[in-house]
Amino acid sequence: MKIKYYLFLILLLLGTLCYSASYMSSVSAILPTVADTRTEVELPILMYHKIVDGTSPSDEYTISKERFESDLKWLRDKGFTTVTTRQLIDFAEKGEALPEKPVLLTFDDGYLNNYLYAFPLLAKYHMTGVFSVIGSEIENASEQLNRNPLGQSMNSSEIKEMSDSSYAEIGSHTFNLHRISERKGADKIPGESQETYENLLLEDLNQNNEYIEKVTGSPPLLFAWPYGAYPPDRSADKILKEAGYKLSVTSYQRMNTIQQGNPECLFGLKRFLRTPSFDIEQIF
Repeated sequence: MKIKYYLFLILLLLGTLCYSASYMSSVSAILPTVADTRTEVELPILMYHKIVDGTSPSDEYTISKERFESDLKWLRDKGFTTVTTRQLIDFAEKGEALPEKPVLLTFDDGYLNNYLYAFPLLAKYHMTGVFSVIGSEIENASEQLNRNPLGQSMNSSEIKEMSDSSYAEIGSHTFNLHRISERKGADKIPGESQETYENLLLEDLNQNNEYIEKVTGSPPLLFAWPYGAYPPDRSADKILKEAGYKLSVTSYQRMNTIQQGNPECLFGLKRFLRTPSFDIEQIF
């Protein structure tokens, strides 16, 4: 008799939990989006490149995984919340709420060490970042069996794994313009006609968009200018928009102000380069 009674109580409890979950799901589906009462929000953006283990040499663009983890702990302890590009877009376009203290973490070049060291730490602390990749480098890496984590790219399966998680999104860093020759990265060459430049840049952007979408299932929303070099007259912004981008980031080390009703403010965003000697507390 007691066994039947306990079984009855267990079934009753399970039924109550299932009903509550179903009810909350239906309620959340009809709840209106929370609006942000702030008309503008300050947004710091951190820029990382190589994240390595403690035995690797460091330089201006390379920090240890221990130092990176200390950054994440510091941000968490100071009340910052990492945000996605979609959250920033929705604030600027629709006024949807952002966290009280948002911060955007960005990673340039798509190095394998980002997958090995940065990605697991983001997952550990339930944070997110944008990894801007070079399409031609991913293609090359996907054909290599042995890669050097310090200087070679992630492959397509690793990028797919990251993109499918809640801790990473994939941005664009050009398909094949990340180099310095007559042209610095994706910048315009002095004396180059606007038509020639637009055609070259748009072709490269579309090629990288198509490649990233083929790998991840979604086109990138953010473009990171290689070397931070881009036309100072902002004439390239309309090319980025034509290619479907909603945000772009540079290498100027300043704070950003994101404004409701002003999606234009998402282009040419500034970033603080995280060097081994950089004091993260200086910018907050």
